[in-house]
Amino acid sequence: MREIKEMACIQSTKTQSLNLRNGFTLMELLARAIHDNSPRSRELFKPVNCAGLTETLLESELFGHVKGAFTGAAGDRKGLFEIADKGTLLLDEIGDMAPVCQAKLLRVLEDGIIIPVGSNKPVVVNVRVISATNQDLTKLIEEKKFRQDLYFRIKGVSIPLPRLSDRSEDIPALAEFFLKEAISETGSKVTGITDSAIDVLKTYDWPGNIRQLKNCIRTMVVMAESESLGVCDIPPDISRRRQLGAGVKAAKDLSGMSLNEIEKQAIIDTLNRTGNNREKAAKILGIGERTLYRKIKEYNL
Repeated sequence: MREIKEMACIQSTKTQSLNLRNGFTLMELLARAIHDNSPRSRELFKPVNCAGLTETLLESELFGHVKGAFTGAAGDRKGLFEIADKGTLLLDEIGDMAPVCQAKLLRVLEDGIIIPVGSNKPVVVNVRVISATNQDLTKLIEEKKFRQDLYFRIKGVSIPLPRLSDRSEDIPALAEFFLKEAISETGSKVTGITDSAIDVLKTYDWPGNIRQLKNCIRTMVVMAESESLGVCDIPPDISRRRQLGAGVKAAKDLSGMSLNEIEKQAIIDTLNRTGNNREKAAKILGIGERTLYRKIKEYNL
């Protein structure tokens, strides 16, 4: 009898499930990479969001059903386990799976056999299962919301995805990607983003992770007044909530900086402090608004 042995559990410390392109999530892209670089690459890859379906619908989606199994079941329908036979199945948000489905999933993982809803006929399947979650499954186990035996069954190889703030070096590449995407979707005339703006984005803690960064870049593109996105284009809520350490570090590192560099940093910090309100920033800096506008253009902010 076929055993389903190949499993992986992708677990992020904070949610990373956002649409990157064509409906793909970050976790789905990683799961696809695993599938595409495996002996199963020529077979089907099928993802399913366990949090997006009711218990009944998820059971039918995974295991299939026969005609008359429930109201609306007008005919037989194969489930994803059977459709993805010899391929890969991604169970996204597995932490939200209903207890009944958890029990049936465990049985499938143990025996390699599914039974469609409303049927007594077993179907042998050969599937790699990859599960993903943004929740702490051990905590769910303590709260009796997730089966411990299922947890140990799916925890074959764990791949943790760190929070965006823990990998700020990825922000420039992600920002460029989302910028091109936003320009394509909106038809904007924006052509790029300044290094100063990227530096500000790198110091923010991004509690909403990549989804928040994507929305930030899109907002900047939509509201942009020039072809190049600068510090003044960063949404006020992000400017106000930047990590305080950035400003402190700037104050301590003035020695060795040129006057122009100090002036540039002062303008950046003041714009952030005022939520990109140029009128207020000009008053704090003790210069006229026209002078501030000229400095912003001069320093490519």
